[in-house]
Amino acid sequence: MSIEESFLADLEKRLENNLFIKGAHPSYEDAVNFNKLYEAKFIPDQDKYPSVWAWYSLMVVFEDEVVNSWKPTEKPKEQKGGKGKDHGKKGKKEEKKEKKEEKEDDDLDLFGEENEEDKKAKDELKKKNKESKKGKKKEVDKSHVILEIKGWDAEQDLEALAKKIISTIKKDGLQWNTGYKLEEVAFGIKKLVIAFLAEDEKCSVQEIQDELESWKDDIQSVDIVSFNKS
Repeated sequence: MSIEESFLADLEKRLENNLFIKGAHPSYEDAVNFNKLYEAKFIPDQDKYPSVWAWYSLMVVFEDEVVNSWKPTEKPKEQKGGKGKDHGKKGKKEEKKEKKEEKEDDDLDLFGEENEEDKKAKDELKKKNKESKKGKKKEVDKSHVILEIKGWDAEQDLEALAKKIISTIKKDGLQWNTGYKLEEVAFGIKKLVIAFLAEDEKCSVQEIQDELESWKDDIQSVDIVSFNKS
């Protein structure tokens, strides 16, 4: 699968002043376009398409489960008239389900009070459920964060600052995205946009932000522009 130059040129234009296709936060459209490049095993050229390359580097941070969770915002269109072949089938299915639920409710009412055997069976079921939960492997909660870092003046080397952050702030459970982006603020002053992935049990997002803000000589401010959990 080849990637057309017109597609890359259009994507570069849309990302020129944005972190993501629709602004400061990732969306379904980002997922679709990123998957197109990823499936084609295409990595954007940094010199030719700097905005696409920076966006691609940020997208790599997100795990598949997070990217796949971004759904279209538009609701599917309903069939005209609300009727049709499929609608009729769905209606019958729903009616059958409702009748089954009504029958189950009626059956439950016939039993009356719980006897000793019912109570014993319920207790055993609760015990099995507890044992099952204990045996399950605990999932690792992660935070995907994108930061905007502002320096003090137009002469400041933000490229060097980015490399210093990645090489200096190292913690168990912290992974910096080596792809970062420099964006224009005003009067020649730029800001650094950089992302990281943090395992919540091992390090906190606030701890990382506080450490960056303590670099008074290099950093004027640190703002979180995107925060996603997985």
